[in-house]
Amino acid sequence: MTRRVWAAACLLAAAAPLAAQSTGAISGTVRDASNGRPLVSVLVTIEDGRRGAVTDATGSFRIREVRSGWHRVRTALIGYNPVVRDSVLVRAGGTIVLELSLRPAAVEVESLITHADVDPLLDPLATPTEQKVTAEEIRRLPISSVEEAIALSAGAVGGSYRGGRLGQQSFILDGFGLKNQLDASTSDLGLRIPPDILTEASLVTNAFSARYGQALSGMINVVTRDGGEVWHGRAAYETDRPLGEGGDYGLDRVILQADGPLFAGIRFVGVVDAAGRLDADPVSAPRPSDPLDPRSEGAALLPHNSGERLDLAAKLTIPLGTRQTVRLFGLRSVDQRRLYDQRYKYDLSFSPAQRLSGTLVTGHLQHASSPTARLPLVADLRLGWYEKEFTRGELEEEPDYEFGAFTGSTFRIKGEDLARAQDTVTTAGAVPGFNLPSESEDTPWGVPAFFVAGGSSGEISWNTFEEFRTQLDATLGIGRRTDLYIGGEYLAQDVHTFQRVEAYRLAGGDVPVPTASTFSPVSGALYGEAQARFSDLAVTGGLRYDFFDPGSDLAENDLGRRGILSPRFAVSTVLSGATFVASYGQFSQAPDMQYLVDAAFDDSTRTGRFRRGNPNLGFEKAWQFEFSLRLRPHEDLGVKAGVYTKRIEGMVASVPLGVDPDSSIFGNADFGSVKGLELLAERPLENGWGLRIAYTLQEATASSSSAYLTRRVPTVDPVTGDTTFPAAVDYPLDYDRRHTFTAIFQSQVSDHAGIFAGLEGAAILHYGTGLPYSRTNAAGDSLVGLPNDFRLPSQSTMDLLIRKPFPLGRIGAGVYLDVRNVFNRGNVVAVRRDTGEPELDEASIVAAAQAAYEAHPEPVPFESPRYRPYGDLDGNGVIEGAGELLPLYDRAARDYNQPVFAYGQPRLVRFGMELLF
Repeated sequence: MTRRVWAAACLLAAAAPLAAQSTGAISGTVRDASNGRPLVSVLVTIEDGRRGAVTDATGSFRIREVRSGWHRVRTALIGYNPVVRDSVLVRAGGTIVLELSLRPAAVEVESLITHADVDPLLDPLATPTEQKVTAEEIRRLPISSVEEAIALSAGAVGGSYRGGRLGQQSFILDGFGLKNQLDASTSDLGLRIPPDILTEASLVTNAFSARYGQALSGMINVVTRDGGEVWHGRAAYETDRPLGEGGDYGLDRVILQADGPLFAGIRFVGVVDAAGRLDADPVSAPRPSDPLDPRSEGAALLPHNSGERLDLAAKLTIPLGTRQTVRLFGLRSVDQRRLYDQRYKYDLSFSPAQRLSGTLVTGHLQHASSPTARLPLVADLRLGWYEKEFTRGELEEEPDYEFGAFTGSTFRIKGEDLARAQDTVTTAGAVPGFNLPSESEDTPWGVPAFFVAGGSSGEISWNTFEEFRTQLDATLGIGRRTDLYIGGEYLAQDVHTFQRVEAYRLAGGDVPVPTASTFSPVSGALYGEAQARFSDLAVTGGLRYDFFDPGSDLAENDLGRRGILSPRFAVSTVLSGATFVASYGQFSQAPDMQYLVDAAFDDSTRTGRFRRGNPNLGFEKAWQFEFSLRLRPHEDLGVKAGVYTKRIEGMVASVPLGVDPDSSIFGNADFGSVKGLELLAERPLENGWGLRIAYTLQEATASSSSAYLTRRVPTVDPVTGDTTFPAAVDYPLDYDRRHTFTAIFQSQVSDHAGIFAGLEGAAILHYGTGLPYSRTNAAGDSLVGLPNDFRLPSQSTMDLLIRKPFPLGRIGAGVYLDVRNVFNRGNVVAVRRDTGEPELDEASIVAAAQAAYEAHPEPVPFESPRYRPYGDLDGNGVIEGAGELLPLYDRAARDYNQPVFAYGQPRLVRFGMELLF
């Protein structure tokens, strides 16, 4: 066929480049080394001959769906010496191009060690906007998790990407789609991938395959490794205990990893990653000025703020004959925490706690046709079960710490059995075991104000999300220029929720009634895609169909299923020393299921304690254009630049019901746009040093359907009598960070530098301008100015890691120092909506103290447990009157209103040691 026919066929086939997956490709040509003539029928194999391809009349070959990681490529042709190329690195979503030369059998040739012959940066087939980090880089950098690694990408603001809110991203694990569809915008997956099981992780923000959906802002792609051919392992321990007061936050972290062969070709890899911290969320808030405040002496642990987590992961790779491979993967994560609550600062027993757990089990059966097949086929069948459970409330009993922050037991939350039973009848009354909170007697101030004891807030919150997923994907090669991809997925889900507040009181009136929901949504997708390649040109396009049905058991009537088509298209070409990519596509996702049901307390609406769910919500969607350029101005320097614009529609928003800000319902009401520029320059770690610099300039705006904005309600002009419908106006989105800059520097001393041999160092400098926020009046029921019309101060941090490896007998060992926020910068991450500052203003503190005094003006005699000698100014044995009581109330008001979590993390230091075997 001509090139035009191939291009048209690709468009009709409706496909997209296969990015954001666990596989790449190896292609190239094989020639006779003596005369340069292309060689036909050369067998090129990997994985000990299990996978491969045969060269065509032009000497070309292509091996599809190759696992990310290092591979050994072998060639064989009668009459020629075989050639083996070791250390060929395949990256997910990329194509490695090799130029291979065979010599006649009379000439002896040894195996070659080589890198890719074509620069992967300029690969025209790598069309997506993707930023990768390998497992080795994670180990070398001052980061401890996949989430921290992804946050270093251009366009990332924590868990937000390209202006999207939390929950508008998706997670891909070894090609298996995964998403917490229940409450993705307010909670995470409940799963954490231990870094020691990774091959690589990446953030993909555009032009990803039609194989994957449920993402408006980006996709996090994680590839885990298979077990090795020989046994390897790592044991590590991290702590900050030696630092003493001011630097000791009670950190202990243990990591155990091992991988290797078992029997009959089966390989295993397993990781245990456990961590505990007595202060799980340390802050750099300024010390209080009052010497009686326990934290006035300096930085100290926040009380009842401990946390512990455990991540277990294991994987089996099982070959079945020569054409099939089975991979079994299991992951279990448990995170339980005490939660600091200022009200219980002096009575720790009743502070809230939460437990979040996630479990994932997947099975992957892959069939690959013979390397000599005329139409090579790779088929992948994936089955998976995922469960996430969240519980929050009052602990049944205080935890018993066995070591540091480790309890060795599961937190039990009071009332969780009733929540699991979704018993809204029993819980409609005052729930046994919950006590009415009373004013604390244990504060330094003594007066009955602000701080409470004797009972918790009475919260019982529980939900569980369970999903069974079936995913089938097939890749068919048609010649060496075209790949076709087809497949689909089906998801059966099960949702249970329960919520109760103020459980010590009878529900009704001003106490919301308990809410519970049980429903079984289903969703799925079908896709088809193709990719046509010409010498320096790749054309791709795609079409994906998504549907979801919230379940007829969610409402009295059958709501029916909703569907949406998402087309995608990209073209890339190699220019003079550069690769240019243009892409366009629609991305869509079903709404969070938390938006479908009634809620009894605050959630993402931020408008009150009760709002109505809307089971009739539709898809959120976004259209995105992008132009990107990748070039290498110098052999040691790679540069990427991209500009994009994204139009978002049907965003879920809290739509007011009338003028009451405490009454709202969700709807697909908002729309907006995101525009940005991303620049990335990278020098790999060679000759002792490496550098990566990323910069993002972005503007993200949208309309705002808020219960505060009664101005959106039609109004009548008092003069003309005309009805006015105000036009929708775009406002900055919550994650509209205009400027972001990240620099990563790495260095390594030569192995021949004496006592400094092998010394490694890495530093990360991060800067970002402030995020927007809305101001309200003191009562909190009206906006001051426009939505998100104000901005937080800019934030910056510098992190540092130094590691010194050394031999220890037959095994390797090392020690390292990991310092976060080296200069202890006090970043302001939140402010009060009424003052625009972290602190409450002076007038408000005085007013709060006066109101508390007027509520309890009674004297405090010497016999009372509230008596504080320093407050008895005249020494008559009684604290009485405004002259003696008001100063105590004032000090209590200042204590209570300390802006603890308005500030980010302080300087955190950890010492580590590891054994490599």
